[in-house]
Amino acid sequence: MKGYIMSIVGATLLSSAALMIAPDKWRGYIRLITGLVIISCIISPVSSVIRSDIFSGFETDLDYEERGLDMRSEMVKKELKRRVDEDIEARMKKEFDLSVSAECEIRINDEGAIEGVDGVRIEGDKLTDRARARLCEVYGLKPYEVRDE
Repeated sequence: MKGYIMSIVGATLLSSAALMIAPDKWRGYIRLITGLVIISCIISPVSSVIRSDIFSGFETDLDYEERGLDMRSEMVKKELKRRVDEDIEARMKKEFDLSVSAECEIRINDEGAIEGVDGVRIEGDKLTDRARARLCEVYGLKPYEVRDE
């Protein structure tokens, strides 16, 4: 801190001395230049803060971000699966008066995006042909992808 204050005082004294010995027509230029020197002395600690490693703990870890994305996509997949299962059960009850429990499989592409329902396993009442056709229509399935047990 003492060196910092001494540099500002020294720059100010040099500025005053330069203004005393400079001709009148050059004083405006001398004031500008010495003012810039004094300002640079005043803000010099800022450059040391920028060069320091105060932000070292804030780097992003790409592995952490990827794990976070994987966890989020897995949570989305589970929630979608739960909702589709509930929708199938409610649809079968409402439209066909069948009491079933559903277990669907969600199809995911190579980039991790959900593409749709890959298959459905139904337990409980036996599915009618109309109920199976309705599930195929709603979820874009083939009849053999709807298994009832």
